[in-house]
Amino acid sequence: MEELKKEVTAAKPDCRSAAALFAQAQNVAIGKTKLAALPAFALSVMAGMLIATGATFMLLVKGDSMLSFAVSQVLGGLAFSLGLLCVIVAGAELFTGNCLMVCAAADRKISWGAVLKNWALVYVGNLVGSLVIVGILLGANFAGMNNGAVGNAMINVAYSKISLAPEAIFFRGIMCNWLVCLAVWMGFAGRTVIDKVFTTIFPVMAFVACGFEHCVANMFFLPMGIAAFNTCGYAGDIDPAKLDAMAQVLNAGGACYNIGLATLGNIVGGAIMVGMMYWIAYHKKA
Repeated sequence: MEELKKEVTAAKPDCRSAAALFAQAQNVAIGKTKLAALPAFALSVMAGMLIATGATFMLLVKGDSMLSFAVSQVLGGLAFSLGLLCVIVAGAELFTGNCLMVCAAADRKISWGAVLKNWALVYVGNLVGSLVIVGILLGANFAGMNNGAVGNAMINVAYSKISLAPEAIFFRGIMCNWLVCLAVWMGFAGRTVIDKVFTTIFPVMAFVACGFEHCVANMFFLPMGIAAFNTCGYAGDIDPAKLDAMAQVLNAGGACYNIGLATLGNIVGGAIMVGMMYWIAYHKKA
């Protein structure tokens, strides 16, 4: 009996404590700054491709016009969570998740210059990876699925995002990365793959279902929608006035407008509302 008690006492808890999560987040950030440029870039390209793959899965759901709005949003969010799950479990460098590196820089365990260098490299790599998937899907005629309904979903998603007011994009970006970074932060608590799956799915489902803006996802959604609009066109009947409105905004300028504002919002949501808030709470205890 005494031996059993000792074994139970010595056993690790199912998940790390909140303060231990902060220490783990700092260790991860330190490890990211030690990555050489080429491996970091390769992992960044991989993250862009993984997020784009989750977004592709989501577009398949969106291509079913028979689904109600709420069901389409929730199921789309569930499908999209594939991307971040792969990033966390398989390992990759994602710009939005790397916003958490500020908690180590604030304690001077890494330099702010190293954080910015990582962000710049990872951001470019994420963009490259996203565009790789866009090119592959164009070659695969993915937009033609369901008699062109998937292509329409690509166009509609891109148009709805670019048509948002600037303040809406910015604040939706804040909410998006607040949830994404919470998913990553909670993932540090898990000791098994299934732990990480459950901590990731629900925040990601929430941000997608609520229509928040993720800059890396939009590196895929917007070029994909623009490419579908210019190569395949809109399948079926559509109001000519709306078609003209789409033609006005579905271009590189519209994509940069959305992605730029979403990036700023993502930095605030991830770096300040998660990374710095937990630094304020735990840095002395850690």
